[in-house]
Amino acid sequence: MATQDLQAAQEFIVNPLTPTFGAEVIGVDLSKPLSDATFAAIEQVFHKYHVVCFRDQVLDEEAHLAFTRLWGELEIFPEEDKTKSAKTFYNVANTSVEGEHLPEEDPKVLFQKVNARWHTDSSYRYIPSFASVMYSTEVLPDEAEGGETEFSNMLAAYDALSKAEKRRFEPLHMVHYYEFGRRLFPALPPITAFERDAVPPVSHPLVRVHPDRGYRRSLFFTVNAGNEISGMGLEDGQALHQWLNEYASRPEFTYSHRWRENDLVMWDNRVLLHRATRYDMAKYRRAFRRTTVAGSGPALGPFSVDVCDAPSDDESVE
Repeated sequence: MATQDLQAAQEFIVNPLTPTFGAEVIGVDLSKPLSDATFAAIEQVFHKYHVVCFRDQVLDEEAHLAFTRLWGELEIFPEEDKTKSAKTFYNVANTSVEGEHLPEEDPKVLFQKVNARWHTDSSYRYIPSFASVMYSTEVLPDEAEGGETEFSNMLAAYDALSKAEKRRFEPLHMVHYYEFGRRLFPALPPITAFERDAVPPVSHPLVRVHPDRGYRRSLFFTVNAGNEISGMGLEDGQALHQWLNEYASRPEFTYSHRWRENDLVMWDNRVLLHRATRYDMAKYRRAFRRTTVAGSGPALGPFSVDVCDAPSDDESVE
């Protein structure tokens, strides 16, 4: 259904945020139960735009959870000291759960700096996540620099590759591991035995295939959970990884979201990367609560059994 038809039928407005992805939704109150028709319309908007911002939402934790559960099973976070009042909430903040403004050397704040690198939530799991749902509780003032969340469209990034680059990337994998953040910031405490058992290192295809999108392909990598490419020598793989990091930052692939009070932003971790932009953490408070919808299966690559009979890259359709 076209966006205009959705707006008329469901009485909400969809404003695209870039020419290729991202949308702002105005006129839906997520604190109340959604009709099946309204949710179906929102699903179509999400599938089309990949990241959706719902403005002017006043949501307690119960309403936040209720909306997330409409999309599927919730992930339980392995980080024992970074969750909020329930293990389904993640505290994305430079403040404590009790509201204290934390110093920059606090491990919880250092972990936010890990997330200032391109990533997709839960890439370190064997079954990576489907989507993240984040609600702003404290945002930076208008005059402050930084603090945005940037998104990069990996469908568009893959499509823009040359045919030679696509062929080169097809057989490659990236190693993702939760402990990598400790290599970036050695001051972080070692991971616990529980965390090590919950999220051991995994390998995902560098080119991800999406059966629900006509077998379209996207790039699938992160910068906060590893820098090694399986199928290449260490130096060559790390050089390619750095190239991918710079490539994902190209303006034609990205959207930068400036948070407002009471924004609820939902994004598709299967096809987008995101990162937090740097800001003065000592001066400003920034706090969000996040839920994550679990994925339905492992990431599929060009040579996965489930896609062997799929259309070739040249034949795939949107």
